[in-house]
Amino acid sequence: MHNAPHVIGLDFGTDSVRALLVNAVTGEEIDSAVFNYPRWSQGLYCDAQKTQFRQHPLDHIEGLTNVIRNLTAAHPEIAKQIKAVSADTTGSSPCLVDKECRPLALRPEYAENPNAMFVLWKDHTGEKESAEITALCAASPVDYSVHTGGHYSSENFWSKITHIFRDEPEIKKHAHAAIELCDFIPALLADVSNTADLKMGYCAVSQKWLWSERWGGYPPPSFFAQLEPDLPEFASRLNTSIYTCDQAAGTITAEWADRLGLPRDVKIGTGTIDAHCGAVGAGVAHKTMALNIGTSACYMTVVPREILGDRMIKGIYGQGDNSIIPGLVGFEMGLSAFGDVYAWLQKFLSYPLEEILRKSNLIDDGTKQKLIAETRGKILRELDATPAVAPDENAPFATDWLNGRRSPSADFTLTGSLMGLRLSTTAPQIYHALVEATAFATKTAIAHLVDNGIEIERLVAAGGIPQKSPFVMQTLADVLGREIQVTACHHTGALGAAIQASVVAGVHATVQAAQKALCKPAIRAYTPNMENHKIHLRRYENYKAAGAFTEKRI
Repeated sequence: MHNAPHVIGLDFGTDSVRALLVNAVTGEEIDSAVFNYPRWSQGLYCDAQKTQFRQHPLDHIEGLTNVIRNLTAAHPEIAKQIKAVSADTTGSSPCLVDKECRPLALRPEYAENPNAMFVLWKDHTGEKESAEITALCAASPVDYSVHTGGHYSSENFWSKITHIFRDEPEIKKHAHAAIELCDFIPALLADVSNTADLKMGYCAVSQKWLWSERWGGYPPPSFFAQLEPDLPEFASRLNTSIYTCDQAAGTITAEWADRLGLPRDVKIGTGTIDAHCGAVGAGVAHKTMALNIGTSACYMTVVPREILGDRMIKGIYGQGDNSIIPGLVGFEMGLSAFGDVYAWLQKFLSYPLEEILRKSNLIDDGTKQKLIAETRGKILRELDATPAVAPDENAPFATDWLNGRRSPSADFTLTGSLMGLRLSTTAPQIYHALVEATAFATKTAIAHLVDNGIEIERLVAAGGIPQKSPFVMQTLADVLGREIQVTACHHTGALGAAIQASVVAGVHATVQAAQKALCKPAIRAYTPNMENHKIHLRRYENYKAAGAFTEKRI
């Protein structure tokens, strides 16, 4: 099958980039490669206390180069048959660019400036700006926040850009425009050096940028002028031509083709958001919801326009035409922290052990770092492996808003809580409470869509946690009272990108046709324990009461 057309799907996640080499006809996964971002892994340019999370574009460029070269070097004959490459990334993760469409951090004078880098999805430094934009939308003749459920998030484009302009006015001298990370990767490979030539994808722009065909593109200059005097001119330079994920953003340049070991006629697909792409790879469809669960969680489904009509649903995180699958309306809900909630507990529990090791004079620094890394890795595995017991109505319970609430009705000022503690409370009980809290938040998000007339008959899960933690997934099934299937693919986002690339290459006519050929069957299913479900439902009332109390206290 070396003569069959092949494609590469790229998935730029929070911590790493993954690449998947796929036979575009049969769906056979030939090989994969992973690259961890070196600067990000060191915590550079980030400040968790300020909820500032920035990524240097060199992390993405080096990652892109590394993973594709690894695949083409390992499979030189198959590499000759690669017809297209598509990429997804985190989002909204924008970066200011100069007139050549170059991220400002790639200019020498901004090389170490966090404001010149990609502002990662979970950066909440624009919370004040988010509230202002939400208020402006509510007061405008047209509510420009309808695609984000009536609230404009600090995780979205204009909150971040406005915050940077206020935080560092001088940067506006070279900030000609801005680019989403998912649009930067295709632009890099196709050598787009002018924002007017940039092909931006529906996924980010329709759900994160206040862009809509309903009002002819972006809001008018008068809207942006109420935020910042320079924003109207800045907005006027943004491209208004938006493309779906089944369209090509360009053809790879000869320089990049030679560098990566690819043919010179490889098509580059339009970029998409990683969660949306993961949903495609998991088999999202009408009445099927994809649960993409990792550091955060995104829950997505699609609805034909003729069924939905013109309805816009309040409280959702994202609703956009063509945003997940071309021709359908995509819906996104989710949690701003899922695995990150458990990671917080891991850091909390490991802190004293790590400090004792760091201060020890009995072992060398290399051994210290090794022991610290091993300790961190073992804590969650040990908690997760604790024998599961039936839920106890009197056990501790928690809310999950350690990184604010994404949906329904986003509010990133909210904080998490832990209640019902006793002197007898154990670490596993706290872990179980946090797992249950993320499951309760999932229940709330899904119920919001169902209550608003969106039919959900099948749940399919993808991401790191569904692959690694039977305890979390069983708890989730028990809380929801629904079966959850887990896809067999370990790199669902990259598979979704490969599915899109296969359409860009002309191998399949539509994304849905490519899904039928390339998506993997479920590797396992979690069936709810309905007795546990009844107990969880009673505890769910505690969760809602604690959440209501937290909201009043803020």
